Amino acid sequence: MSRLILVNGAPGSGKSTVAAALAARHRMMLALDVDALKHSLGRWADDTTESGLQARRLALAAAREHLKTGYDVVLGQYLARLQFIEALQGLAREQRAEFHELVLLLPARDLAARLAQRQAGPTRPEHAINNRLVLSSQAEELAASLAGILEQRTNATGVDATGSLSDTVASINSAVFGH
Repeated sequence: MSRLILVNGAPGSGKSTVAAALAARHRMMLALDVDALKHSLGRWADDTTESGLQARRLALAAAREHLKTGYDVVLGQYLARLQFIEALQGLAREQRAEFHELVLLLPARDLAARLAQRQAGPTRPEHAINNRLVLSSQAEELAASLAGILEQRTNATGVDATGSLSDTVASINSAVFGH
């Protein structure tokens, strides 16, 4: 049975990096990055709402095709509202795939430090764009929004993201695959 794995987390928590590292461990697992899809749309910044919605539609279509062929999909995305989470869960149900919902957890002070570090030296092209949209001063609000998701989504699993990348990936691998 294929798996659809959502790695939710605040901007700067490492969710895209974690998703890519998890996919690298598993044959044919697709690491989907909704932000990369959005930023690949022409003039996406002219209408960030519509480009974000279109990127989510594209992500669902890509995930559907990959799950349909029996392969796993991991998607790293900050989701503080339920609509897209529920759409992912519905897609998993439709494709008879397991749905795993994980939330990367960082104390607000650690998240603020990571966001400040990213602001000072972006390591990926989309960081330069995201640095204008998310500030380290928002860390408390971001952390609180994810705590709210964990309260609402009783099947979601919180994952400590304060350690190394390999520790975080190992925790997710254990939660999803049991090893």
